[in-house]
Amino acid sequence: MSNQPTDEQKQRRAEASRQNGRKSKGPVSLAGKYRSSMNAITTGQHVELHKEDLPSFYNLLSLDDREDYVRSIQAHYRKFKPDSEVEQGYVRRMVSEMFSFDRNTSLYTRAMQEEIDTVLREYPDIDVDTLFLNGNKRSITQKELLRTIERNKKAHLAAYEKLMKLLAQSRKLFPLQPPEPVDISADTKTLEDPGPTPEVVAELLALADQAKKEPSFVPPAYVLNFLEDKDFMQRLAPNYDVEDLLVRFGRVKPPIAA
Repeated sequence: MSNQPTDEQKQRRAEASRQNGRKSKGPVSLAGKYRSSMNAITTGQHVELHKEDLPSFYNLLSLDDREDYVRSIQAHYRKFKPDSEVEQGYVRRMVSEMFSFDRNTSLYTRAMQEEIDTVLREYPDIDVDTLFLNGNKRSITQKELLRTIERNKKAHLAAYEKLMKLLAQSRKLFPLQPPEPVDISADTKTLEDPGPTPEVVAELLALADQAKKEPSFVPPAYVLNFLEDKDFMQRLAPNYDVEDLLVRFGRVKPPIAA
């Protein structure tokens, strides 16, 4: 018996995928919308790595959540209360290791989720238990990736635990009386997401302009996500008229006639 889906099954699956796509509103947060907008930039010439005045030993990639990192630093300072620059160095490194551990945990989850999503696209009517089972089966093909992620998690956790022991030993063997003033201004600074560069904004608005001029042109979803964020537009393109486009593509309801 053939396991190939029939034409009718293929049509049902395609229609289910289209319906699911219509339900998606895309990223919700400002940072998420910015990251989504970057997906269309393929040349790399418009992407700029923003460098803030971060503390030593920071561990941030361009797409990491800066606020999460700073919150982790603040939480560690409240917990361990470093009383010298040496202890501060241990704590900063601990944050770096734990942040890397969490990043790898997210990578593992993302890899598993992609396999589950693939199964769901192929078999939209499948029950949850079978979906989870088949998603895990498919993830076996990525065993080297998953094994590497797990090794990284163990390494970062071990490094975190070792640094915590070094901090405790330092306090026990070399107590500092009175405590040394510790400058934490860089660590406690709230870091704002810098948003897209002017070049990226110009590229997004160029696609919006094309949609205005060509009724048959449908801009990518990330462009509409960008246009419908009022705070974002007010900050980056305050004089750009987006109302007609948002109404045309169903992002806002048309005004009620008087």
